[in-house]
Amino acid sequence: MTKMKQQSFLLSFLLLSSVTNGFVTPSATTSTARQHLITSPIISSSSLQLGSFDEYSQTDPGQDLAYEDTLIGTASDNVAMEGTFVTVAYKGQLMSNNKVFDEGQISFRLGNNQVIKGWDRGLIGMKVGGKRTLKIPPQLAYGDRGAGDVIPGGAHLQFECELKSIANNVMEEKMAEASSMNPAKQFLYVFVAGSIIYDVLKYQMHVI
Repeated sequence: MTKMKQQSFLLSFLLLSSVTNGFVTPSATTSTARQHLITSPIISSSSLQLGSFDEYSQTDPGQDLAYEDTLIGTASDNVAMEGTFVTVAYKGQLMSNNKVFDEGQISFRLGNNQVIKGWDRGLIGMKVGGKRTLKIPPQLAYGDRGAGDVIPGGAHLQFECELKSIANNVMEEKMAEASSMNPAKQFLYVFVAGSIIYDVLKYQMHVI
């Protein structure tokens, strides 16, 4: 491969990485609303201590995360654990007035400091195809600061979550990320990926 081709291939690879790396947010929501999926400290599954779902209290300052499985997934060999790369469809609402503030689909690595604490803890143990309702207290979401004009400070949040898939390799992770991108990023991803494939095929034909 010539120096020019090497540079072209490397540039395409770096662009593809910049498009797909990091946290991808669903396209159907505003940037302010999507802030509920920002960075939070990693929680170990060994420290998972959940509260009662039916007795969840919005006035108890010590209220812990609570969840209820509404549908158990059938994929027994695909279970969400720390380190697994998951794709989750969700709808989030404020528990104070049931107002929906966000919904969509997102792909990320569970327990890798990419989402709020309530998600990192609450999705553990789900099977692919399963559905779970999470009730998340402020200390596992946004505390007193809230999130812009969408989520007020001290808000208790409820999420309806469905585990769509768990990626088993890097290729599946990239495909999952691409499926969760907004249209503009999807176009850029396809364009860059196509450029890489073109460069590789062109080089192989030249060698042959």
